[in-house]
Amino acid sequence: MAAFEPLINLLLLFSALSVASERLANAMKLSDTDLREKKGSPQQEKARERRIALRTLAASVALAVLMKADFFEILSHLESPWDTLGWVRPAEHHWTVSRIVQALDGTIVTGISLAFGSKFWHDVLDLVYGVRSAVGRG
Repeated sequence: MAAFEPLINLLLLFSALSVASERLANAMKLSDTDLREKKGSPQQEKARERRIALRTLAASVALAVLMKADFFEILSHLESPWDTLGWVRPAEHHWTVSRIVQALDGTIVTGISLAFGSKFWHDVLDLVYGVRSAVGRG
């Protein structure tokens, strides 16, 4: 069952970060009267939902960048992925332009992933727990 622990760590981190990004996106939505209320026609409602989805994506990417939640670095530290968060790193990291660009690329990938929503990450986590339990019984 220990083989599942790194994946569970990743999913727990993404679940927590996606809850935070959803709260941020919801605050953005509630601050805009045009997005708060449903629209009358189906076309207007689709346009409103599209604007909400874009704000959710923007909030998720912004949160990932602010926290430096670099997807690629997270994947390389699955034993404790939360240790990779944050822009301040020990001296082992030499911040070059290419390293900063790489970190930004990783945070954008994380932000896009967070935009899937906490329900998605929770469902994947439930699936992994189910598989882990089935493997443990088998």
